[in-house]
Amino acid sequence: MRLLVMMLVIFLAAPSYAKVGDVIQQQGVTDIQRKDGPRFEKIEEDFDVESYDSVITKNGKTAIQFLDETRVDVTENSKLVIDEFVYDPDTSTGTLALKASFGTVRYASGQIAKNSRQNVKIRTPTAVVGVRGTDFSLTVDETGNSTIILLPSCTMVMSQRLCVVGEISVSSDVGTVILNKAFQATVVETEKSQPLKPVLLDLSEDYINNLLIIRKPKEIEAEEERDRIKTVADILNLDFLEFTELSQDYLSTPEETWTSELDYDPLSQNFLYDALDASLANILKQMADELAASERLSFLGTNETTGITVLDQDPQYIYIREDASGNYVKIKLDKDYTYRFNHLQGSNDVTDFDINPDGGSINNEISIIQRN
Repeated sequence: MRLLVMMLVIFLAAPSYAKVGDVIQQQGVTDIQRKDGPRFEKIEEDFDVESYDSVITKNGKTAIQFLDETRVDVTENSKLVIDEFVYDPDTSTGTLALKASFGTVRYASGQIAKNSRQNVKIRTPTAVVGVRGTDFSLTVDETGNSTIILLPSCTMVMSQRLCVVGEISVSSDVGTVILNKAFQATVVETEKSQPLKPVLLDLSEDYINNLLIIRKPKEIEAEEERDRIKTVADILNLDFLEFTELSQDYLSTPEETWTSELDYDPLSQNFLYDALDASLANILKQMADELAASERLSFLGTNETTGITVLDQDPQYIYIREDASGNYVKIKLDKDYTYRFNHLQGSNDVTDFDINPDGGSINNEISIIQRN
């Protein structure tokens, strides 16, 4: 009788979690480790996902659809932990907490983010992303360095693809930045470092849809390098443009200040300061042209004066324009032709904006009028 009671207690204490979603797409090999439970190897589509599951991809890609229609895509060599999922279908509210330990993950909002966005948190080893109903991707490298990119949320309506852009917050222990433009990105290197000022990337949506972000885009690397140089220069309080050696008259130095070899104390010299002074001056000189080049506006990029972005997505150009109030236009154009845009967006009028890289004649003239 005593043995029977002990077995019953053990049975009642075993954790039991309900289904929170399904694997809706699966390519290659992915394992799911259940908390305090078995490891399911080489999962397939329609596999039931539960809270506290760890999704571990090898050479596989996995897409999970949660009960509130949130979708998370996990690419190769990545790990995602479902920390918490609570959903009330009657009110379409709940709580969702995920942690991306490493690799690349794409998130698309469901009902929880739309109706109780304050309860949606996606964490990495260095950052916390607050979601306000939108799509984004995040990549975590082997050191925990996190790269987050805001993406447009696109749906098909009557055979037309419509895209809107939401907003996310990215926080570390010492600061927060807001991303609210398509393809804006930030990086958080450590929990104690400020998130990088948002950078607008010159990327096509297909590049991110395919989850090919293995390394940081060049725009982010350039911005990080600027931040690092500025930080070091601020710490040293150096003016690398100031050179006063030629103005110093060494012959006028009072005789009593001269020293002999016996008076010379090598340990009293600040070799670190001298070395940094010289090396950083050289670094700044070498970086000047490179940084200036990275800031130049190109045809296939963003024109900050007009707010127009043109992307090369062969065999098409992508014309994008968004103003501060959220008015947004995205048009796909055949690259075999040239275009001239006259675009009234709110009170901001742009005329004669040409997409004509070869300088030939204009084939098409397009007028767009948007009102708030």
